[in-house]
Amino acid sequence: MKKIVLIILISLMMLPAANAAIVAKVGTLEITDKDVDTRLKQLPPQYKATYASEAGRKMLVEQLVQEKLIYFQARSEKYDTNALVLKQLEKAKQRLMVGQYIADVFKKIQVTEKELKTYYDKNKAMFVQKEQVKAKHILFKTQEEALTAKERILKGESFEDVAKALSIGPSAPKGGDLGWFEKEQMVPEFANSAFSLAIDEISDPVKTQFGYHLIKVYEKKVAGTKSFADVRTEMERTLTGNKQKEIMEEVIRKAREENPVTTY
Repeated sequence: MKKIVLIILISLMMLPAANAAIVAKVGTLEITDKDVDTRLKQLPPQYKATYASEAGRKMLVEQLVQEKLIYFQARSEKYDTNALVLKQLEKAKQRLMVGQYIADVFKKIQVTEKELKTYYDKNKAMFVQKEQVKAKHILFKTQEEALTAKERILKGESFEDVAKALSIGPSAPKGGDLGWFEKEQMVPEFANSAFSLAIDEISDPVKTQFGYHLIKVYEKKVAGTKSFADVRTEMERTLTGNKQKEIMEEVIRKAREENPVTTY
């Protein structure tokens, strides 16, 4: 299915852009700002910043102009009837037809509210959420450093600023933010402390194999089943993917019956 999606994306990229501004003409052929945007996206990352400037875009326009000029020269030398060119055109035509066909089929797919509710009721076990906390921490080498830092916070400095200034952990640039996590995702000493804290409470130094932590929990989620609304988008994406797979398998099955396949 990943290959199918890739083909679709390629085909859609090659469709004419609506309301594109013309930036150059070469004979009867037009070059639009969308053509320049497409060429810019195709550049290696290290070149994109340079060519995104006004001067860089002018260079891309000139490249496209030169390609059109070479195209006219090739056409004048009958390359539109060249056997190798025609072979590649047929391959490109097949790819585009496949991509457009799949895109059109997928557009017709709909997931109804009834299907979503049925899926939710049958798969509630998949949507069970364990208890979670959202926490920040500051990591130190010694207990003394941790205690000194806690005093600074209690006297008015923000937990986040102290984390950025003193923490030796990788989350320091984010103010010590660890995001959401379940108890099993952390080492026991850290987890036991974090899950016992009240919102905005700061722990005493907690020793783990990594050092000494100050922990601050700022949100909590109780264990339970996620609501229909919480998982609606996820379910719709799953059911749509299932339908895409089923439809394409059926299309391929019928086509295989009418077109014998031999592999070597």
